[in-house]
Amino acid sequence: MRTIAFRVDGGKHIGVGHIMRCLSLAKEFSKNDYKVYFLSKFKGGIEKIKEEGFEVIQLKNNDDKEKCTGFNYGDTDELQEEAHEIINTIKYYKIDLLFIDTYNVTEGHFLKIKPHVKKLGYIDDLNKFVYPVDILINGNITAEYMDYKKYSNDEIMLLGPKYNLIREEFRNLPKRTINREVKEIIITTGGSDPRNMSSKITNMILQDEELRKLRINIIVGSGFDNKEELKEISKLNNNVILHENVKHISEIMLKSDIAISAGGSTLYELCACGTPTLAFIYAENQEFIVRKMKELGYVISLGWFNKLNGRNLIKPIKMLIKNYYLRIILKSKMQELVDTQGVERILKIINKMKF
Repeated sequence: MRTIAFRVDGGKHIGVGHIMRCLSLAKEFSKNDYKVYFLSKFKGGIEKIKEEGFEVIQLKNNDDKEKCTGFNYGDTDELQEEAHEIINTIKYYKIDLLFIDTYNVTEGHFLKIKPHVKKLGYIDDLNKFVYPVDILINGNITAEYMDYKKYSNDEIMLLGPKYNLIREEFRNLPKRTINREVKEIIITTGGSDPRNMSSKITNMILQDEELRKLRINIIVGSGFDNKEELKEISKLNNNVILHENVKHISEIMLKSDIAISAGGSTLYELCACGTPTLAFIYAENQEFIVRKMKELGYVISLGWFNKLNGRNLIKPIKMLIKNYYLRIILKSKMQELVDTQGVERILKIINKMKF
């Protein structure tokens, strides 16, 4: 039996997108008789991994990182000690293949770990430098435009939506039927909401006479700090529905006529559901994805989160509501983009690797 491990974090300052995509791949490995471990630092991510039934090896962490505001992926000063922890874990648990999924990496960090594991992989979004790994995965729409270079000739690169790490629940979904009348909207910012955008967007919609009667489905992630404020809004407005601890988010996406979403991995889930989407940029790693999806006609871009106001949010919402044929076009393009077979393709390739 081969042993695989994922070095990944999740929490209030990172969100849970990295965790979710690693879990998607981990489940596929587990179904195919791999022994799977996770190496992780922060409480939010660790709890999510354990909920999904996987064993977590907790690495040392700086508690202050959990208290910060905004997005924070750590700093390179931590990497020397972390590399020693990872190497010791590789040896103790006899790990054959290690996937790293964190933005806090350097070339030296990879090179320090690589001699101690049979195969080293990296799950990337940014192409910050040439990665000295055996297998590189970037399942984003932007990956094929990023001019990746191989560190060695035998490095395997799996780039583009064909290798998107979407979760199993989004496979084999029905083709969406677009309703002429828009009655429901979904708002999702991911696993965390450090800038309280879910409340701000909801309040902007409720202040508009035409939109205030829409049913508003808000996805409340495990890393939300603003739950009490959202509960107060929901208490005052019976059309505002909060969804916590959601087991099948696809069901809410499918019944919502349109979506307002942060520009992370949730966009691919909305594509699989064919939910016409207005996307805003919440962090730098989302900017190229939202821009490229807009350029290729998959989503409508709202720009950066901190530039959103009543006018530049409400106008595109109303435009999308009124344009039935645009919603049909968006639905068709979106469901063509993500075929949801990415993890299966990746597993087949790794199964053929010698290690």
